[in-house]
This record gives sequence, structure tokens and C-alpha cells, in this order.
Amino acid sequence: MIGAAHPGFTHLQTGTAEADWRRADLEGLPVLDAEAPEISFGPGRVLLVGAAHPDDECLGAAGLIVTALAAGADVMVLLCTRGEASHPESPSVSAEQLAGTRRAEFDAALRELRSGAGRIAGTVGVRPGRAEAVELGLRDGSLSDSVAEIAAAADKLIRDSDRKRVIVAAPYRRDGHPDHAAVGEALARTALDAGALLLEFPIWFWHWAEPDVDTEWRHWNRLPLASGAVGSKSDALGAHASQVKPLTDAAGDEPVLGQAQLEHFQRDFEVFRVTAPATRDSTSASSEFDGVHADADDPWALRTSWYERRKLAMLLAMLPDSHAPNALEIGCSIGESTAALAERSSRLIAVDASAAALRLAEAKLAGNPSVELVLATLPHEWDMLDVPDGTLDLVVLSETGYYLAEDELCELVSRSCRALAPSGALVLCHWRGPIVGWPLDGDRVHALAARLGMRRLAAFVQDDTLIDVYENGDPGSRKSCFAQWCGEPNQEHAPRPTAKSPQPAKPTEPTVKL
Repeated sequence: MIGAAHPGFTHLQTGTAEADWRRADLEGLPVLDAEAPEISFGPGRVLLVGAAHPDDECLGAAGLIVTALAAGADVMVLLCTRGEASHPESPSVSAEQLAGTRRAEFDAALRELRSGAGRIAGTVGVRPGRAEAVELGLRDGSLSDSVAEIAAAADKLIRDSDRKRVIVAAPYRRDGHPDHAAVGEALARTALDAGALLLEFPIWFWHWAEPDVDTEWRHWNRLPLASGAVGSKSDALGAHASQVKPLTDAAGDEPVLGQAQLEHFQRDFEVFRVTAPATRDSTSASSEFDGVHADADDPWALRTSWYERRKLAMLLAMLPDSHAPNALEIGCSIGESTAALAERSSRLIAVDASAAALRLAEAKLAGNPSVELVLATLPHEWDMLDVPDGTLDLVVLSETGYYLAEDELCELVSRSCRALAPSGALVLCHWRGPIVGWPLDGDRVHALAARLGMRRLAAFVQDDTLIDVYENGDPGSRKSCFAQWCGEPNQEHAPRPTAKSPQPAKPTEPTVKL
């Protein structure tokens, strides 16, 4: 699952073996081409790497750093803490001593990466880029309180980089460590504001995640590393002696990174979650849609638009049963569709990421005891719904899927299916026009859902609208939304429109399949 904000793990646990990841075909991930135009490391390019602690930059991105430097790009590492809390139970070393030790290790590791890049660059006659570090001096373990400060520091580094082309790399936001999440969130904001490519690197994810359960990794990319880069990464990790070796033989002085964990970082490739420049995902939803609803109490004309009223009527007419005892609506907005769905259910959970939208929905639904409004960003806050598996009869995902990244959408659909009873229905409804600034569109949303292989009960296809209704079925018969496909299942959908408005003047004749 995505979004296990604080998964129950410690570094002392065995964790997931590297062999398990290999068996799951981690090496089969699509390749991230370092020479592609959107990356194209070389003079004039800057790689900004965020590190919550000394060694984060090596564990997740040392190969990336060496590759960039060797091609002539400059690298800036934003070090947020000195990692003084790595051994809280140590009887032999104080936090202050650890801070000094770990900063010295960080400097030594960065020298190793510079040297390795210089050797690689020398073989092809390229002048290597510069590698510099900026330290914020924040408190280890408390970075969740400093997201704005970290983002401001990263913004300044980009502004001061002579407006060179920038790529941002940061810890994966759902890595399971609060400090990693904070740095990842801060630099994701920076990348979005700067229009920069964002590369998120997992660290602890490889330890606590299960390849067949926490399947978002199947949408990530693999950066192959030259042998020189692999060797430089190994040397740089070795410089972090306080983390890879015991401080002493005493209890509390054990290495943070045992051999089992280190095996994840001895690969001849690195893995990144890639977000294209100027592209949002679910983490932007709350602020974006609060702003939209601040300007208008019905920004999509849900109450008055013929397009919206007709679409809702069609969706309701396509529901397989007249009554769904337990239902979930994802993306309820101001509550127009919620009111209609409430008439068809005994209990309806209506979710939205916008507090402003939910306030308007609350006013419309006042006095309706069957509706529970929940403020949550899905899929990352799914647990806030408190919905046991197999208990829902209906899930409606309407005009929401394209505001998620591909891995987030697949996780949301998968979680919805687990929450549905075998006879339950999953309904998707989306506009087919262009969605500017977000990674998906309506056709892609419905194609990804089709990967699950569920029985489609009904479909409505028009130039501007898609509605699909699926029977959940036996969980054992479902395929994976994350599976790598050579081609998409045949959705039999008409070509999507180029219209910029979801309210066409003359709707074309729809195709309905029941």
C-alpha cells in the first residue's frame, strides 16, 4: 500500500530480503535514460539533492550524483540535519559527538563521489561538475515541523543557481521515516514551483515494504549505473562508518544499516519515482482545490450545468442495484452527487481533500444522518476511513482519478476493491478532455482500472465523458493495476476530444453498453 505514514518497522528487524525484490523483477523496471532531453546531464545542468541525514544522499542517489558529476553537471546537496539521533540508546557516544562524527563522514563520502566522478569523466575527456553541500542544522527527528523552512532553503539554492536547468532529487515521500517524508514534501514543492523534474529515491521502503503488497514501485524507473559509479557508491557508503559498523560492542551501539539492508544499495542501478516538470499529484489536491472553492462556491457549475446534471443522472441510472447499504464516494466536492447517492444507500462515506469543498457539502447535507463527510487525501490517508475489507457495496470515483499520479491511482483503485464485497460495484466517471498540470487524463484513468480484469457491467462512452461500472468479484481472480502490460485492454472507447471545456455545445450521440 502507498501511504503507510509510520509503518511499524525498526532497523533492527530483518526486513524484506533483497532476493525478494529480485524475484519480483525489480530489474525489469523501465529504464530512466540519463541522456534523455528531460534529464540530459551535462554543463549547465544542476542536480539538487535533499538529504534528511548524512548518508541519505549515498543510499538513495550516490549513483545519480556520480553520473551527473561525470557528465559535467553541478550537484548541490541540501543536508538538513547531522543525524545525531541515529543511536538514541548508545551508552558510549553522545548526540553531540555523533553530530560531529556524522558530518565528517558526510564530507568524506562527498569527496569519494567527487573522486569517482572525476575518474569516469577523465576516461571520456569531460570536465566533471562541482559538488557542494549546504547544511541547515535542523534537529534530527523533528523535520516535520520544518517543511516550509526546508522548501525555502531549496528555493533559494535554485534561485542562486544562475537559472540553470535544475533536476531535484529527494527521499520518497512515503518512505516510512517522518524526516524523509518532510524533506521529500519540501523538495517536491520546490520542484513543482521551479518546473523541475523530481526524482524521489526510496531508502527504508526497501526494508519494510513487501513487493507483492506495496506495489507502487512497479511504476518507478531504474537508472543503470556504470561500474565506476557502483564502486564510488560503495566507497562513499563505507565512509559512513558510524552507520554501517557498530560503534562498540555494547547494546545500543549496533549498526543502523546491517548487511541485509545494505544489499538494497549494492545494486548496479538505482530506483526513482519520477514526476514530470510542472506536474502535480495528490499531495497538491488540498491546497489547489481549497483555492478553487475560495473563488466560487460551485466552481464546476455542478448545480446548473446541463453536462453535469446529465452525467450524474446517467451515472445513477447505471448503478447495478437500486440500493447500496454501504457506499463510498471519493471526491464528493460540494455534495451535489453525494445527496443523490445518499438516496440510494443506508450509509455513505463521502471523502474530499478540500476542507472548503466539504464545508459547502456539509451545508447542503445538513440533517442527513446517513452521510459521513471525511477530509482526507487518498490513497495516503485511506486508514482515516476506517473501512474494513469486504464491507462496501459501492465505491464511486468521479472526476478525481486524474488528480493523482499513476501509482497513487492504482493504489486507490486496489484499496477500493479490497474494501468492496465480491458483489460490490466500482464506478468510475471522468471527463475526457485535457487536464493541464496533472499527470493523467480520463482515458488513462479508465485504462488503468481496466487492468484489474474485473467484469464490466456497463459503460457509457461519449466524446467528453467515460463511465465504467465493474463488479468487484473474487479477489483471487483480480489482476494487478500495477502490472506491466505490453498494451492496454481494449476499452472500445471513442477517440478522446480536443475540447477545452467539459460543457460541449452539441453533445454527440453517446455509445451505451449494458
